[in-house]
Amino acid sequence: MTNTPTPDQEPRPEDTKVQDTIRQLRTLRLFCWNLWYGGEEIDDGREKQAEVLCGQPADIVFVQECFGDAAVELGRVSGMTVAQQDFDTAVLSAAPTRLLATSTTPYGTAALVQTRIGEVIAWSVHLGPWDYGPYRADELPEQSASVFAQYGERERDRQAAAILTETQRLRAELGELPVIVAGDFNVPSPADWDGDHRPQAAWPATQRFIDAGYTDAFRAVHPDPDAAPGRTWSQIEPLEKEPRDRIDFVYLLGLDVDAADHFGDAADDDDAAQDAGFTPYGGPCQHIPDQRANAFPSDHLAVRATVRRPDS
Repeated sequence: MTNTPTPDQEPRPEDTKVQDTIRQLRTLRLFCWNLWYGGEEIDDGREKQAEVLCGQPADIVFVQECFGDAAVELGRVSGMTVAQQDFDTAVLSAAPTRLLATSTTPYGTAALVQTRIGEVIAWSVHLGPWDYGPYRADELPEQSASVFAQYGERERDRQAAAILTETQRLRAELGELPVIVAGDFNVPSPADWDGDHRPQAAWPATQRFIDAGYTDAFRAVHPDPDAAPGRTWSQIEPLEKEPRDRIDFVYLLGLDVDAADHFGDAADDDDAAQDAGFTPYGGPCQHIPDQRANAFPSDHLAVRATVRRPDS
């Protein structure tokens, strides 16, 4: 039996340890990461990917740009089970995992993961990269209809709709399970483009998840886009070449968020210093095209989140 400290007592180390263990048993730690051409753009990229992942206490890992076997290799070195549909996206887990067949090839992989908090439906997604919306930021919000009419925006919206439709089907077959949809959406969020931090823009693909009642894990913990802009792509592109923005997300249904951040490295010190939601990996970090010796082997930051069932 664990004694509960009275209000005027300091918690004993053994009590704190027990409470921490109980808390960990009630949560899942998520890690979402674009592998950047399967690690090909960094010297010893696969080895560096494995080093990053093995240093993370992750229960479920969501990877994109697998380029065939990058996820399988990560699963081998980390001891995780891999569920992968086609060449691009995969879900890795320390728990038993079953691939769920969907119509979302190659941009979405769904898996049923048996976790310590119960079964969850886990999606790794990588929406279409064409017609990147922030390139036309100076046209918003006045020309929103034109920007959203681009092929790439319509394609991402269609893909997002398909993922949500397939999720409804899976939940009808498997039960009302919690859902995690994580990945590189190649589009910002209306939560950031709110007319203050960015021009107002209801980006269709991400707006769909908001409208469907999904929780944006990073924004749940860091609600102020000014204090935590959350620029996940790309801190190794020269700023004059590519705009920074938050395009990697962990969306949750039926789960609450205890913690969330972005993890990686930035070639510009300002990118790290100005973002309360950014945690540096550490090591050499240079802009493209001088990136090959970088320690963190991606042009995207990873999204990390700790989640739990609402009643735990």
